[in-house]
Amino acid sequence: MGYVDAYYEFSARPKITEACDVILSNCYPFWEGCHIDYSLPYMKDMYHQAKDAGAGKKVIITETGWPSEGGGFEGSLASEENFLRYFINAQQWCEKDNIEMFYFSSFDESWKNG
Repeated sequence: MGYVDAYYEFSARPKITEACDVILSNCYPFWEGCHIDYSLPYMKDMYHQAKDAGAGKKVIITETGWPSEGGGFEGSLASEENFLRYFINAQQWCEKDNIEMFYFSSFDESWKNG
């Protein structure tokens, strides 16, 4: 059994985390205002926070991504270059460290960017 939520919720809700067989974590450095230069270390930290809360349970990154359009949020900026950089960095890290990840989304959805 698993539960999907933001990475920090697994340490905030230990009873739910304890009941899980697998931790299903959403990690979005963009929506926390992270500059693209620090996005990979930030996502690694998000992952490890969920992993620590899970106390050895498998962690799957169920959502992550970086928008290619739509402006910015605090220190983050949506752009095609940043989208591609984040995508490549995330893929390489997950392959190297054998981490399961679902990238969201592979294309811009028209209702999200107006």
